[in-house]
Amino acid sequence: MIRSVLFDFNGVILDDETVHRDLFTQVLAPHGVPLTPEDYETLYLGMDDRGCLSTAWEAAKKRAIPESTLRELIEAKSRLYEKRMTEGLPLYEGASSLIRELAGRVPLGIVSGALRPEILHALDKNGLGDLFAFVVSAEDTIHGKPHPEGYQKAYRLLIDHGLHTGGPHEVAVIEDSVQGISAAREAGMKTVGVGHTYPLSQLRDADRTVAHIRLLTADSILSL
Repeated sequence: MIRSVLFDFNGVILDDETVHRDLFTQVLAPHGVPLTPEDYETLYLGMDDRGCLSTAWEAAKKRAIPESTLRELIEAKSRLYEKRMTEGLPLYEGASSLIRELAGRVPLGIVSGALRPEILHALDKNGLGDLFAFVVSAEDTIHGKPHPEGYQKAYRLLIDHGLHTGGPHEVAVIEDSVQGISAAREAGMKTVGVGHTYPLSQLRDADRTVAHIRLLTADSILSL
């Protein structure tokens, strides 16, 4: 029985994966670090800002990125993303209605590699902010997905806030990436893979897969 549901954000709720890819490319280019769409999709998709920028830098320059440079790149990307947000970024069709349906039945949370202000702005702009009990964002973890830290932290929040009385196997996670599904599974949670970003064949480790979030219902998730 599923007692709580956690959502990834980018690529599951917010349709902006190509925006992130383009902004990573934009901030890395002046430093002579290339990032092709093919490399992003095969190597970096699903990573948080710190993970993607540092890994791409090391791959190109064969040395670790200085921490001060990494902070500058993260801040530069955040400013560019904020500007894009003001222009409007769409939610995936069906995401809002699914969230509202679930919120009336179980506690909800978000576990994402995105920055907290970006997540909260998009949720509030779409009238969804009050439906989530908490957000675990990039600022809250040391390790990005596929490390399970974010989902482990979310489970502790559910327990500490008295929102969840069962084990992690009674938490369902909605993810679009191989890395995210791996992180949730390692945290002991049930997983639903949505095929927004990867082919369903690459999400086969999930307990259930659907081509698009609009095909999900609350019952199909809570019955996992």
